[in-house]
Amino acid sequence: MTVNNNCQKIDKGLNSRIFADLYNERVVDADIVGLAQTDEIKNYMGETIFLKEGDYVYLYLPVDEILPEYVFSEGFVIPNPYEFKPYKWCCKLTREIEYIEDIEDYESRSLVAKSY
Repeated sequence: MTVNNNCQKIDKGLNSRIFADLYNERVVDADIVGLAQTDEIKNYMGETIFLKEGDYVYLYLPVDEILPEYVFSEGFVIPNPYEFKPYKWCCKLTREIEYIEDIEDYESRSLVAKSY
């Protein structure tokens, strides 16, 4: 078996994710969630992310303030398709919403190698 040493690990863990209210902001279509009213949004670590159409983003929603439990999903950034919603950007979800009870276990399984 040949190992490609030119791989970069892509972090899909909590730190690089952006907040989305995956339950309350999917009022029209089950696969579209509101993200931001401007081009800027903060990730979990507080770093500023600049959104643009077509970006692929990883989302999180805390379930409990005390327990480290989250709901995750992901998808593509799209312009807000709804005139009645105050967002500039939404996310077209590409996978089901996933409940994460043990974030440390999830993060240890979510590192993926990507070749260049």
